[in-house]
Amino acid sequence: AQNREGAMLVGIDVNKVSAITFAISAGTAAAAACLVAPIFIISPTMGALLGMKAFVIVILGGLGSIPGAIVGGYILGLLEAMGGGYLSAAYKDVYAFGALIVILSLKPTGLFGKEVA
Repeated sequence: AQNREGAMLVGIDVNKVSAITFAISAGTAAAAACLVAPIFIISPTMGALLGMKAFVIVILGGLGSIPGAIVGGYILGLLEAMGGGYLSAAYKDVYAFGALIVILSLKPTGLFGKEVA
């Protein structure tokens, strides 16, 4: 939940829900890895670029904002697709990190982030 205190106030066992959520997501990731393993060569660094792009998406949308992360994902996807289509596909990763630099320069809290006092 986005509001742990509110969930506890209405009687939800937050620790149990967190543990179940973690177990489901770990199981889903393990199943995906088992399905991908026979097709692709697996290395410890194969998700590094994907993880960095996920970081860019979260920063674009604003930390702590789930709708912001969704919008950030759409923005990054469109930016990479249009940049790769109109300019050069070889630089699609540069567009992502360039967007991060521009957004952090203009609005350090992200698009939907809230200023913390």
